[in-house]
Amino acid sequence: MWVFFTSRLRQWLVLAVAVPLATVLVRTIRRRIEKKTGETRLTRGLGHVEDLGRRARRKERKQLKRDRRR
Repeated sequence: MWVFFTSRLRQWLVLAVAVPLATVLVRTIRRRIEKKTGETRLTRGLGHVEDLGRRARRKERKQLKRDRRR
């Protein structure tokens, strides 16, 4: 099914759906672990992954705004 989508649409779907879902999942896991054990290397690493997800989402929003202006 992915074959029928254009590369732009596939990119948008990944950024609009998969990245936010993964970010929420990582945040949930990080908070649960942090609640039980406190801050560890693992929770800090998951925090960095969460930040990457947020940055990707922000970058996508900026790109969409830029594309709308054209």
